[in-house]
Amino acid sequence: MARHLTDKDIADIVEILDEWPVDAKLSWDRLVDAVEHDLKFQTTRQTLQKQVRIKSAFGEVKAIVSGRTTNKDKISLPPSLRIASERLEKKDREITRLKRENQQLLEQFHVWLYNASRKNVRIEELSTPLPEKYR
Repeated sequence: MARHLTDKDIADIVEILDEWPVDAKLSWDRLVDAVEHDLKFQTTRQTLQKQVRIKSAFGEVKAIVSGRTTNKDKISLPPSLRIASERLEKKDREITRLKRENQQLLEQFHVWLYNASRKNVRIEELSTPLPEKYR
């Protein structure tokens, strides 16, 4: 039975997607297998698809792997340069994903701030530290 995913699980799965080789086929079943192999727990395709961050990262990597968003160079590179190029591609994908997630969080924050101000909740009240039991 698939377990519920924690925030750390989701971050780890998105990291697996960030590091997915562009020359390897990507499918939900392959991702499930990779999660089981790398993170040592079983999950299902449905559980993964319910998570917005995972589904979004999957779509981006799937587009890259299927060749819709990148131009695959016909130049053969020495192995060391090919490995370096793959690492740079993976980091670029991670940076792009993190920027997009950050933008979404900022937009959510602005919505919350606007709604709080409409309800006459002051910034000081919103900035009150969490009690120990919720940290």
